[in-house]
Amino acid sequence: MNYSTKAKQVNQHPLLKTALKYPSRPAVQFGDLTLTYSNLYLKAKQLATGLSLRGVQQGQLIALGDLQIKDMVVLVWACILGGYIAFPLNVRFPVSSLAQILTNIKPTLIISNSSYPHHTSVVFSELERDADQQGSIDLPPYDSQKAATLLMTSGSSGDVKFVQHSHHNHIESARGSNRNIELNSSDSWLLSLPLYHVGGLSILFRAGLSGAVVIIPEEKDSLLEEIDEYGVTHISLVATQLQRLLKDEAGPRILKGMKAILLGGSAIPPTLIQQALNHDLPIHVSYGSTEMASQITTTFGSNRESALQNSGKVLPGRDLIISHEGEILTKGETLAQGYLLNSSLIDLRDEAGWFHTGDVGYTNVQGELTVTGRMDNQFISGGENVQPEHIERVLCKIPGIHNAIVIPQPDEEFGARPVAFLEIEDDAPNGEEISQQLRGHLPGYMLPVAYYEFPVMQIDNSFKISRQELINQTQAGNIDLHSL
Repeated sequence: MNYSTKAKQVNQHPLLKTALKYPSRPAVQFGDLTLTYSNLYLKAKQLATGLSLRGVQQGQLIALGDLQIKDMVVLVWACILGGYIAFPLNVRFPVSSLAQILTNIKPTLIISNSSYPHHTSVVFSELERDADQQGSIDLPPYDSQKAATLLMTSGSSGDVKFVQHSHHNHIESARGSNRNIELNSSDSWLLSLPLYHVGGLSILFRAGLSGAVVIIPEEKDSLLEEIDEYGVTHISLVATQLQRLLKDEAGPRILKGMKAILLGGSAIPPTLIQQALNHDLPIHVSYGSTEMASQITTTFGSNRESALQNSGKVLPGRDLIISHEGEILTKGETLAQGYLLNSSLIDLRDEAGWFHTGDVGYTNVQGELTVTGRMDNQFISGGENVQPEHIERVLCKIPGIHNAIVIPQPDEEFGARPVAFLEIEDDAPNGEEISQQLRGHLPGYMLPVAYYEFPVMQIDNSFKISRQELINQTQAGNIDLHSL
């Protein structure tokens, strides 16, 4: 390998270290295209040089828009190597919303195959061509404390926040994960989540530290076909993805052959976890957040049964306590630098350095975390506190119900009453039968007054179903309600 970067400098970028250690190992695979770690490093370095020659300065923000995933993977590494802040855009947002986001954030450059009026942009092929024609320059010294990425995250109220992470945050997140879920240079992790999602982005860092290959799924193939064809060893899934994979006749057989299935994104229905355990799948249930650069706690592979009760123990590099109010507070090496607001970085820690997650939970004597809900989801019905997640867990124990979201419905007498949106099988019980089963497990004020099927758009187009969106759309009358 001929790297013009000072390969002998002590403070090397982790990707360079891996490229030097495993130069011929596959780093990225997409169909017939394979980039070795040597290829990946040199291509990312070349693109970083091209961005520098376009006038992009270290510490400036580069938005990554409508791109092929294989190109975005290389660009993320290019931004990181060049000292730029990579900002993967959620292109599933409405055009008007993206326009407002870009106006507020003001990236220096947008790399995208779609145009964004009023913003400086370049298509990937043009950037790639220019980079090929230009000579290489030395990369800036690697500083792990500098900003590396910006990610969007939606709060429970539906507002979008912009979370800024350093290189150190992502690297420590990956190290802690790799100590719990072993990953080495002979393994492969399927990029089954988008890169604008922290669960997707974190896969690049885990693989980059260990020398594993990132498999990019092709649109023509299902995830199961990708896993089977490439012998994928690791995958990250949210509940809806796992449900769909297990519905496939070949799903349990293919998934059982993997080394690790990391589940997260939101609460995992107990029935789904039990189904995975019945098939002896290598599942790890996690609790995490964008602010903490992905996983905070995760179950151990040697104790899969614990996934039915909790989300595991705190991973290395993180700390967690429960406040007097029952709120989960976290801090550690993975905690983000802050929220970006009006070009300023807003600290997200309290005076003692803790990040208030807004989630409610408790730990047992073994230090394993159980998340019971969100503080701001709780509502009052007839003077009683109602925690929707408690109702949802009971609902999901009923055969035929895969998932449940409970929201408050305004009520003149009680202030609010719970109603439930359900994802169900064809043979699921009707609303009256569901209420009868719930009466032995819930007090009267927690019984939903109505049961509806999930809106199709919520199931088909979302990795993580939005409670607030259901509330907003229901109150606005924008959802066709189908009673059970």
